[in-house]
Amino acid sequence: MRVRLKFVITLTLIVCAILAVAFLIIYTLYAQNRKKDFDNRLWAQAYRMYRDHYNVSDNNKQLLSKLAYYLDGAPAEFRTVLIDSDYNVIESQPDDIDFTVDTLQIQAIREAHELYFMQGQSQCVGLYFDTPGRVSYAITTGYDKFGILRLKSLKLTMIYVSIGALIIMAILTYFFVMKVSKPLVALSIQMRKVSENNLKQRVQLGKGDPRHNELIAIAKNFNGMLDRLERAFTMQKNFVHHASHDLRTPLATMLSQTESALRRELTPQEARKVLESLKEDQQGMIELTNALLLLSQYENITYTADWPEIRVDEVIYDSIASMHKMFPGIDIAFEFNPDEVEETHLYIKGNEVLLRSAMVNLLKNGVKYSVDGHVDISTQITESRIVINFENRGPVMQPEEVERMFFPFFRGENAQTKKGFGLGLSIVKRIVELHKCHISYEAINNNLNRFTLTFFRRQS
Repeated sequence: MRVRLKFVITLTLIVCAILAVAFLIIYTLYAQNRKKDFDNRLWAQAYRMYRDHYNVSDNNKQLLSKLAYYLDGAPAEFRTVLIDSDYNVIESQPDDIDFTVDTLQIQAIREAHELYFMQGQSQCVGLYFDTPGRVSYAITTGYDKFGILRLKSLKLTMIYVSIGALIIMAILTYFFVMKVSKPLVALSIQMRKVSENNLKQRVQLGKGDPRHNELIAIAKNFNGMLDRLERAFTMQKNFVHHASHDLRTPLATMLSQTESALRRELTPQEARKVLESLKEDQQGMIELTNALLLLSQYENITYTADWPEIRVDEVIYDSIASMHKMFPGIDIAFEFNPDEVEETHLYIKGNEVLLRSAMVNLLKNGVKYSVDGHVDISTQITESRIVINFENRGPVMQPEEVERMFFPFFRGENAQTKKGFGLGLSIVKRIVELHKCHISYEAINNNLNRFTLTFFRRQS
């Protein structure tokens, strides 16, 4: 069932239920009021006969007012009898009433003093009077045909009004839903045009504020999702393109060197030179493969609140020590005084191995692309965040390259003369994202690069 039709049916049924309950309440209240009103008229007729027959004089103003009120008009088919203590009819109105005394009923009236009951479609009231030296009963029956007719008329009116209201409601609801859902239909048509081969397609936002218009918000979020998908597809295509290129180049070089060596007799020195060249290419392929495996592995890791608390300064020191082992003679300066920092502010939740890998990659990047092999590390530590700056002197990134610098295999103009695959910063970016932190790049001047890691401490 279509959503629009389902909405129309649901809303119509809700309105129908509300009308049915409302009309049932109205009808029930009217029926009760009608019965109560006619019972009072019956009482007035019975009491009047008793008072007229015995010439009773009442001084109760409230009773006289009630009697005068309910004796007005001409109720239909009133029949009243007056019965003495021996259960004999001593007077009736009209005179030709054929009334049979029911002793059980008389006893019930005696016990209740004022008893209302039904005989067929007629309402009845029985009154018991016990005055000194005299006991009597007055019974009045009547059929409120005008009240019954009004009640039936009310029921028919409510039925017709309900049917008419439902028809009008269904029609108005249908057109209302059609109008409201028209933008949704248009949005659905535009969404169907989007495919993996047509990610440039965007849905029209329309006019209005997304905070107050759900359709505009949906369209905006859908366009945002398409932007992210397009970037992801572009990154994937670039990744495959660059990975295949970077793997094909050393393989082609190795094959060319091997074929050249096989075509001629080599001296031991020449053979050694070829083997060293092949070894260098093989090491490069191993590094590339390891980097690709790391990226693939980190894609499957997610943040977990169960990560232990680790000290950031210790991770930095360990990363510097690892760099000195890999590249003896490099110069890394770390400006840090633990006495100036609250110790509890140095801890963050994280994976120590991943964080050390990220910092080692940033240090490698700084050493490789610096003009003097020197990297400066500085920190700003507060209760809510830890900021770590990595600075090196060397060619800076161009403004148009900064946005793409964290893409896999992307290398800027300042890196064209250096060996590498352009995967280090991608690995750093992924590790930082896993820790729900932030990395940024800034060219301080024409000869100073700064990478900034910002870790946000979760307050307990």
